[in-house]
Amino acid sequence: MAEVPPDQPVKDAKRVQSLVYEALERNQTLPVALTSLQIQGGNNTRSSFLRAQVDDLLSRPYTVRTLLQALDDSAKRLNSFGIFKGVAYGLDLAAPQENLPGVVALEGTLLLQDASTKRLRTGTDVGNGEVSAYATGALLNVFGGAESLTIDANIGSQRRSSYIVNYSTPIKNSHLWRADISGVASSSNKEWASHEQVLRGLRAKAVGPGAFGGTQEIGYEAFWRTVTGVKAHASESVRAAAGDSFKSSVFNTWTLDKRNDPLFPTEGFSIKLKNEVAGYLPNRQGDIQFMKGEVESQVAKSFWKENVTISLTGRGGLLWSFMKDGKTNIVDRFVLGGANDVRGFYLNRMGPRDEEDSVGGEAYAAGGVSLFSRLPGVTHTSPLRLHLFANAGSLLGLNRENPRETIAKLFREPSVAAGVGLIYKHPVARFELNFTLPIASRASEFPRKGFQFGLGMSFL
Repeated sequence: MAEVPPDQPVKDAKRVQSLVYEALERNQTLPVALTSLQIQGGNNTRSSFLRAQVDDLLSRPYTVRTLLQALDDSAKRLNSFGIFKGVAYGLDLAAPQENLPGVVALEGTLLLQDASTKRLRTGTDVGNGEVSAYATGALLNVFGGAESLTIDANIGSQRRSSYIVNYSTPIKNSHLWRADISGVASSSNKEWASHEQVLRGLRAKAVGPGAFGGTQEIGYEAFWRTVTGVKAHASESVRAAAGDSFKSSVFNTWTLDKRNDPLFPTEGFSIKLKNEVAGYLPNRQGDIQFMKGEVESQVAKSFWKENVTISLTGRGGLLWSFMKDGKTNIVDRFVLGGANDVRGFYLNRMGPRDEEDSVGGEAYAAGGVSLFSRLPGVTHTSPLRLHLFANAGSLLGLNRENPRETIAKLFREPSVAAGVGLIYKHPVARFELNFTLPIASRASEFPRKGFQFGLGMSFL
């Protein structure tokens, strides 16, 4: 008797499966049914979680085309959890089913390859007046249901220290909705306002699909905030803000992002709306009460085979105090200015000022237009681009007696700067080196003429 090579059964199985696929491809409208589904691999994941993702594939009427599409969609859902580095489906003919006359019965196999459950990343960031070192550690699929536990540590020149512990889990095994619970402790140097801020608290939120195809976050946070380390030369308003405050707030963020690249878009648009209500709740928790709203938008369009790109960006926000005296806390106010914001001004050095301190404002508007062009002699795929820009912004204290006048003044008397520079798009961040020329500014602001370096993921 001739010996059978050890790999012959595997080769025969692959050949049979290949023949099955060829037959299915030639009969796209053939009625089929998936009668069983076996799962191979995925040993780090609970079987109940996996079954919740795939059981809806069984006992449904399909054609070959719709079944293959359903399997492809299922593989994408499983990949979206980030706990597998390989997801594939296999199909074989099954025994005919008496209760499915005229329907070809198929049995499926889900092949899963587990991703690593541990991740560690370290590095340094430089930009927007900040030099920092960071470390991020993560445990994935902690309880076998796509949960994650992440610890972030950051030490820098402005943000002296920041520690975040975050636990994230799918809501009811859904690939669309997640719940996040975070503990935060940070200490940061606000040198533009001669003090330090210490934050300690908790944040809980649900993240999922929003209106018009966007995404949304709905959550609650409770933070104990301390204004401390007040410098000897600090202004009277900064000294008055020293001490503790407690913020209890609910928030909602809706985002619609149709850009082809969030770091350096060449086509598309994005819109983000953020709202927060603090203290002014039925039980009046916290000693800070306000309503805060912000809007951000961007549009990008390319011309001449993407050799030239024009980007328009706009932002605005309003902070309204519910306190009896109508005052806002320096921790909650908006700040404006810097290499990642309104270029041509020092970091957060726009808006109201008390002596030498920039103390922030309750209303702001900012916008910019940028033109990016491929450099002569540089290939089309190069991440390096020439950058021409003009941006403008206003940050004001709110006139509560006549808020419309404040809003009108934002657009009537903006501070303006323009410049030229170079952009480098890295896979994880964007670098800018610009020469800036302030054109108009208020007497209370600190314009900056000369070279300005920026690093980050979001720019005006």
